[in-house]
Amino acid sequence: MAIDIKNIVNTIKLDRVLKLPRLHKVLILIGVNLLVGLVSYQFFISPQLDRIEELRDRMDRLEIKLIETKRIAQDIPRYRKEKEELEIKLKEALERLPDKKEIPGLIDSISESGKKAGLKILFFKPLPEKPKGFYAAVPVSMEVEGTFESLFDFCYRISKLSRIVNITGVKVSLTKGGTSLAPMLRAKFVVTTFRFIPEKKR
Repeated sequence: MAIDIKNIVNTIKLDRVLKLPRLHKVLILIGVNLLVGLVSYQFFISPQLDRIEELRDRMDRLEIKLIETKRIAQDIPRYRKEKEELEIKLKEALERLPDKKEIPGLIDSISESGKKAGLKILFFKPLPEKPKGFYAAVPVSMEVEGTFESLFDFCYRISKLSRIVNITGVKVSLTKGGTSLAPMLRAKFVVTTFRFIPEKKR
C-alpha cells in the first residue's frame, strides 16, 4: 500500500495548524511521526531485517560446515593410518591365496593331511572352479573312512595349512568295522580352497 505523504501534508493548512492549541499540535506531530515511521519500516527497515536474518542463517550453516570440515581434516592422519593397515592386511590375505600353479600342490597337501590323520580316502575329485571377482573357489569333493579322532585330526591339520581352506557340507554315517569305543565312520564333504585371479584375467 503506497502512502503519499506529500498529499497528506498539503491537505493540512499550515496556518490553521499554527492556530491550534499546543496539545493538538503535539498530537498532530506525533501522528505524522508515526506515519513516517510506519512507512519507513514497511519499505526500508523490514526488508533489511529479513535480509539480515537470511544472512545470519547462512552464516550459521557455514559455521557448522566449517566445524565439520575441521573435524574431518583432523581425522585425516587416522584415516591414512587405517588405510595403510588395511593395505597390509589385504596384501597378507592375498598372499594366502595361491595362484593357479600352486593349486595342485595345495590339493596334494589336503590329500596328504587325510592320510597322516589316519583316514582312508575313498573318493577324491577336484570340482570345477567358481570365479568370484578377484578370487576363485577351488572345491574338492572327498569321501573318507576312519574314526572320529581321525576326522578331528584331519580338520585340525587342514586349519593349520598356510593357505585358506574350508570344509563344508559334511555328512557322517556309521560303517562296518571299528569297535564300540572307536566306531568306524564314513564322511562325505567338500574341501574348498581359493586362488587369486589377476586383474587382466578376470
